[in-house]
Amino acid sequence: MKNFRKLFTVVLMLALIVASLAACGKKEEAPEATPTPAETTGGNGGEEPEEEEATPTPTPAPRDLNGIDIVVGDWWSTGEEVIETQKQEDQKAYRDKLQADHNFTLTQSNLGAWGEYAEIFITSTMSGDPAADIFIMDQAMVPEPIKQGLMYPVGDLPSFNGFTDEKWNQGIKDTYTMNDKTYAFSEEDDTPGLGVFWNKRLFEEAGLDPELLYDLQANGEWTWDKFHELAKTLTRDTNSDGVTDTYGITCWQREIVKAAVFSNGTDYVRFNEETGRYENNQKSDEVLAAIQLAVTLYDEGLILPQPEDAVYTFFVDAFKTSQAAMLPAEWYRHTEFQEMEDDWGFVFFPVGPGPNAKMQTMYVGNVRVMPAGLDAQYADDVAFAYDKWVAAVPGYEDEEMDLTYYYSQVRDPRAVEETIIPMLQGQGTRSLVYMVPGLSFKHGSNEDNGGLGDVSAIEIAEAASAIYDGIINDFYAD
Repeated sequence: MKNFRKLFTVVLMLALIVASLAACGKKEEAPEATPTPAETTGGNGGEEPEEEEATPTPTPAPRDLNGIDIVVGDWWSTGEEVIETQKQEDQKAYRDKLQADHNFTLTQSNLGAWGEYAEIFITSTMSGDPAADIFIMDQAMVPEPIKQGLMYPVGDLPSFNGFTDEKWNQGIKDTYTMNDKTYAFSEEDDTPGLGVFWNKRLFEEAGLDPELLYDLQANGEWTWDKFHELAKTLTRDTNSDGVTDTYGITCWQREIVKAAVFSNGTDYVRFNEETGRYENNQKSDEVLAAIQLAVTLYDEGLILPQPEDAVYTFFVDAFKTSQAAMLPAEWYRHTEFQEMEDDWGFVFFPVGPGPNAKMQTMYVGNVRVMPAGLDAQYADDVAFAYDKWVAAVPGYEDEEMDLTYYYSQVRDPRAVEETIIPMLQGQGTRSLVYMVPGLSFKHGSNEDNGGLGDVSAIEIAEAASAIYDGIINDFYAD
């Protein structure tokens, strides 16, 4: 018991010591700070606290092009600036400010006549003193300097940004991209090209709906077979004298073959990625089928033959005077039909049967290129300026396409809404025939040797291939 009391006493003393130490520790802790009135009011004696001002982000200075004088070359400029509309006035103000803000000038200048223009590009570029910083070129002028390495790979310039902006013509970019290098560009929209005009009165007299081709096109039924069928119906001996009075088709023979080639999803020339060269494609199944269509239509008497001693444009007069119901031709021929008595319409050439066939027109037009040898920084400065120069004028960014001219030239709105607008919006292709100097569409229709009559499609293709192969081999032999 005595030991127990001793143990209890010790334990009690230890407990008192621990309690005492704990109490002392609490006294040594600093008390929680009580905020002063100034602290609760932001230090303004009871007023609301002022927000700290954000540091403004500095506006980057405009890119300084160091006073460079940029020349854009062509073969038609007169140097006279014509301001006739508010938009043109606003564009001039925009471009004046652009030059002031970025310290450069840009002038579009006539470098010489069309016939000497390509030589001006080649000789001035080879001399190291190009006549312009950007050359506007006819498609036929481009192949030789590309082959000689005289064109700057404009797709490499940062300021063009791979031509991804919607203002750039993607068809031109694609056509002039070879081995991942782009050599030509354009801000210009495509213009309507190959299609089919038709005479509405002659359709009615043959028992057909005058709007039929629009409806076939809209329903996806406008095909080579339908074209052939209608040509038979529209080729008529109206007085039963054994002589054809109206033909289903009149045309320039090279153009009906050309239209068929592109509507069948092919071309007379192809690009070989492995060799980096353009090659003859005349004997491919798709081109042969296009030639065969034209040969069949001609052999069956459905195409108006060219009269003896007639000029090649006889087909324009034949359509204008209602000798034929359908005319495959370029859109620009419409200017010939403004005074035509009969009403007419305009559709795409019908779609072919090939695996890549599509309803499309064929475009032609100028491109822009830059000479090789330019300093990389200077070339990009030019690209920067031109990109801004051709941008939409502020205030006109959402402006709709002006179709006033087209509506004024046709006989019905469907020609514009169902054919011309899709053509303007890119439903077409560009031919690689222009990529080798000397090649011509005429060989695909046997134009130099009697045309489509009395010759087979394979004979035409073989003769055209021999010509193409010779021209292409000579081009790459230099």
